[in-house]
Amino acid sequence: MMKTKFTFFLLLLSFGISFGQEQKIFDLLKPYSETKIIYDRVYPVSNATHLKTDQVSANNFLQVYHEIQRADYLQRFPKLEVVQSLSNDGFINNYIPLSLLIADFDNLKANALETRKVVLNSDNQLELRDGSKDVFDLYQINLLGTTLGKTKDNQPTFILKSNLIFNTTKRAISFIEVKEENTWRIITVDQPFKLNFKENGFNTVPYIIHFSDGTIISQSFAIDVQYQKRNTESKGNAAFQPNIVTSISSTIPYKGYGETASFLGKGEYEVFLDTVNGVLDKPIILVDGFDPGDTRNTSAIYQLLNYGTNQNLGAVIRAQGYDVIVLNFPTYTRDASTTIIDGGVDYIQRNAMILVELMKKINAEKVGTEKNVLIGPSMGGLISRYALRYMEQYNLNPDTRLYLSFDAPHLGANVPIGFQHLFNYMGFGPLGDVTLQGIVNGMLKSPAAREMLLDHFEAHLKPGDAVEFDTTKTLPAGAPNYRTPFQTELNAMGFPVSTRNVAISNGAGNGTMTGTPGMVVMDHTFNNSSTQRAIIKVNYTPLKNQTLEVSNFKAQQWIFFWFTAYSSAASSKSTTTSDGLDTAPGGRFNLNQFAAAAGSNPLLTEFVNNLTIKYFNFIPALSSLAINSSNYYSPVNTSSVTPFAAYSVPTVNEDHVTLNSQNVQFALNEILNSSTLSTSENATNHQVWIENPVKYSLKIKSNYLLKNAQISINDYLGRRIFTAKSQDFSGNLELPISLSNGAYLVTIISGKDKIVKKIVVNN
Repeated sequence: MMKTKFTFFLLLLSFGISFGQEQKIFDLLKPYSETKIIYDRVYPVSNATHLKTDQVSANNFLQVYHEIQRADYLQRFPKLEVVQSLSNDGFINNYIPLSLLIADFDNLKANALETRKVVLNSDNQLELRDGSKDVFDLYQINLLGTTLGKTKDNQPTFILKSNLIFNTTKRAISFIEVKEENTWRIITVDQPFKLNFKENGFNTVPYIIHFSDGTIISQSFAIDVQYQKRNTESKGNAAFQPNIVTSISSTIPYKGYGETASFLGKGEYEVFLDTVNGVLDKPIILVDGFDPGDTRNTSAIYQLLNYGTNQNLGAVIRAQGYDVIVLNFPTYTRDASTTIIDGGVDYIQRNAMILVELMKKINAEKVGTEKNVLIGPSMGGLISRYALRYMEQYNLNPDTRLYLSFDAPHLGANVPIGFQHLFNYMGFGPLGDVTLQGIVNGMLKSPAAREMLLDHFEAHLKPGDAVEFDTTKTLPAGAPNYRTPFQTELNAMGFPVSTRNVAISNGAGNGTMTGTPGMVVMDHTFNNSSTQRAIIKVNYTPLKNQTLEVSNFKAQQWIFFWFTAYSSAASSKSTTTSDGLDTAPGGRFNLNQFAAAAGSNPLLTEFVNNLTIKYFNFIPALSSLAINSSNYYSPVNTSSVTPFAAYSVPTVNEDHVTLNSQNVQFALNEILNSSTLSTSENATNHQVWIENPVKYSLKIKSNYLLKNAQISINDYLGRRIFTAKSQDFSGNLELPISLSNGAYLVTIISGKDKIVKKIVVNN
């Protein structure tokens, strides 16, 4: 009995040291592996033994490849980084690389250990016992897939590159066909071909692999098509073209933290002209926010203005004569280089210089003297603030009257440090989850995230370690050399002084929390196979001045019993003045968004499905209103000091950048309250007054006769809620009304006279 326990201890020690690295514990089984690829050496994120072969996304393909490459004893596959570099060549040269993976691999039979066909020897390695050989199940992979997952072309070019064909088997391929609508075409290696896609979104491309022995395999891959009608870059005095996406480059370079030189940024914009006169004369600029991978094009950014049931703030203001210009920050290749920049998460300052360029162009080309309105959702609020203030400081007149900050992180943003640790470990630790690598690289390690996040995992890492946390670094800390310099610069610049600055917050102003400090967010066992599983536990950050383990990952292997093969954990301590950030009042991040990012990644999908709460505080309410306080749970009230002249704040925490009837009404009040709103459209000296605020009757006074006047009241959503016809009067007129509190527009039409007035009902 003692010997058995000691053997189990050695087994545990061996797996704890080697599992997920080179898996030397399997080395003695290598001679008996026909394929020399033993899948047990890796954690099966892709579940390659039950492989999904239809609608395979780029991430699906790369995950399978990554696992087979690491499981291969003969090292016949280039590392994932090499394949991704070849994918980048495709982006740079405007084609979608295809890759072919043909491989066989071995996986230990489920009962090989229980029947003691495989045992642990005194050197802590698995070996065959008593001449047993039938210990592996054999599996096949025959997979064609893209290594880039998205295209902005509806007729993109594909190339099956010879350096992306990997075949470790004796199976020879005769030819491959892909299907376009009802037509099959044979593809030739290293020869480009186009496919036509009629619909945006995820499109399925069926294909057939024909082998020389007559075997035929029918499968499919998926590609995300995001086509828009595009124009060449706008130069000089070229006129704005509506409903066409146009590129624009900054003329002011910016040097980011850690960069060796200054670089220009690239953006793209689309003009949605008003529906009144179709003339660019009342510009409202909508600036995109944090968007890793450019998942939102200009059309999707416009949809951020949706609210209610099939309503859109952009449509409402366009019906009032305003023009909406949407600015996006796409992924692009930097000029004269092969460097790919993810514009949606680039430095806030560099993106601000793109906005400066767009505003200069708008000011030069708009008709009339109407000043601009600038709306910045999320990080777009910081970009807008920086651009406006920069223009003021450098005498570049922004000609803007209103700056509307929409749940923007003026004092920083939050992603739970437990999630950050977990995703980084699962992506770059022994698991090697490709989807999570993309989330960490694209979101957390991006310049914008490093500038904004109040607590960043890189500030907690052990020196020289990419994944493990230092147990002495538990207090919240921003990304080294990014967060503090950025906030210092932003504070020094201050807010625009030539504009009216107002804000919408999605965080509750009354202290309402999202969950509770220290709560368990996940405690779940992921059974990836009959012999491998992961146990994940996540907590939100704790009460003030307390320390709590916020992330714990354990990978376990079954050999007669479950034991931990490798693990990682992280702890967090809250400050002495505030409970943890994760549950503070704020605009919420909806974790269901990760399900969309996961695609068909089974591990991440299961992760989202087993969360005990689907939200965390993303933009603290105090940050969205730039209220300095050491306690993130402080309520917003009349004693709160904010740089905004007015703001809208809810009593419940809403999803980040969510519009509703309350904040839409607030936005419309601000946007429509221009200097021309309450003037008569005729050229007479006649005057009309309306008593404000209004209670139970509408009191109108005119110094001239209004004959056969039609009087109507509309709310700011454009709905007519009161009408009085055929009114002849001069002097005073009183009409009984019954309206809910809020702001409205009164329109009086008499002959050629049309008077529009704003009223506020306060019963």
